[in-house]
Amino acid sequence: MRREERPATSRGAVVDHEILTVEQAAEYLQVHKMTVYRYIREGMLPAARLGKMYRLFRRDVESFVDAMKHQPGVAPFRK
Repeated sequence: MRREERPATSRGAVVDHEILTVEQAAEYLQVHKMTVYRYIREGMLPAARLGKMYRLFRRDVESFVDAMKHQPGVAPFRK
């Protein structure tokens, strides 16, 4: 997203991040929401807990996807 297309706050400051719920992150990743909770619990996906609910920055979810990319010729990581 180009800078001029980014949402602005009521004071006109440009917002560099979007906050997602677990459900929105699951939809973005095309996985079940319980999978997102597992990624958070295992420390694979950073999230902030606000009360009883988690919130995630979209940039963190995108970084998670980038980190999970499979390199051709390299065996995927397994526990």
